[in-house]
Amino acid sequence: MRVLFYVDTGGSTGGPGMHSVLLWRAFTRRFPDRAGPLAFPGSDEDRRIFAAQIGEENVRALGSAALVDPGADPVVVRDDFYARLCALAREERCDHIHVLWGFLHPRQIEQVPARERLPVTITLCDATGRGEEADVDAMFFGSERWERYLREALRVPAGYLAISERTRRDALSKGVPEDEVETVHLWVDPKLASTRAPAPVAAPWQPDDYVAYVGGLAEYKGVGHILDYALLYPDRRVKMTGYTFDDFPIGWSRYPSVEYLGYRPYSEVIELIRGARALLYLSYSEGFGLPMIEAQTLGVPVIVNPRNVMVKELLAPGSYVSAGNVGSPTSIEAAILVAVRDRVSIVERGFENASRFQEERQLARLETALTRAHERLRREGWGA
Repeated sequence: MRVLFYVDTGGSTGGPGMHSVLLWRAFTRRFPDRAGPLAFPGSDEDRRIFAAQIGEENVRALGSAALVDPGADPVVVRDDFYARLCALAREERCDHIHVLWGFLHPRQIEQVPARERLPVTITLCDATGRGEEADVDAMFFGSERWERYLREALRVPAGYLAISERTRRDALSKGVPEDEVETVHLWVDPKLASTRAPAPVAAPWQPDDYVAYVGGLAEYKGVGHILDYALLYPDRRVKMTGYTFDDFPIGWSRYPSVEYLGYRPYSEVIELIRGARALLYLSYSEGFGLPMIEAQTLGVPVIVNPRNVMVKELLAPGSYVSAGNVGSPTSIEAAILVAVRDRVSIVERGFENASRFQEERQLARLETALTRAHERLRREGWGA
């Protein structure tokens, strides 16, 4: 088995673009004979971002994508997507396709004759996740148009690798057979542990100190709460990096204490977290929430939204600070004071918690899951 990797959203979209590269790099290092290149839809921006991280020789433009327009209602798929993936895989001497971000639709499978269909596995990220409360779902891929698309797409009998137990449960609720979906957690770059922040001390807040936020600048990420906090506490510096959304415009000039750095390469994002007094991660919902684990690995306290269901799955008690009522700037300020005061114990528990997401263990599970799905699809056939 030799694997062509594909990511449907570009490197400029934060989590998928950054962590897809980490996964590809780890798999290639561990299984060099089984790793093909990393394919992406085809924009010049994506090529520049991916090539800067893993080299021009390791990236390929597909010339297609899973969807025509992710915002359309109903969601419209590109008919030639799977056909182009199969053609590129064969061109690269690959006999298996792993989609790091994106889905296949039965209509796309039908465009390829049965004898020419290559086995596919798909990493199930936050696009399949559901929260525990209706208002959270409404912010976080909760629209019925997207749910209709997911229910249709998940009829494809691929091998599904859920990045959390929560995402796996959601896939099962949408009809994915239990033997076709398993959980393979994401992991942190093992090099992060060697670049930890200085040994934690309970030092008072200094003029150059700041709290950080990394990720999408969207409503469900709690970004509005961070901005409200910045208005009420202008003496607290906030540094933010991530990608913007058209439906959540931000007038940065209104927030003089906020330094928006735009989209930055992964290495710079890590350095931003490393230098912060705390990572302010007030997201309501995540498929995984890897920045929380990365911050813990780096020795930086994490302040979270207690309504984020992934907090319970990923973070051990005592390894983080809850912001309580995230809609209240004073509640956020109180959480920051706790992170400063109790930094030593929080960081110690954070190190312990982050050690669970060890690369070698999860990488072995990934390879086993790919192989199992590959053999099943070869043996049972590849229908739609």
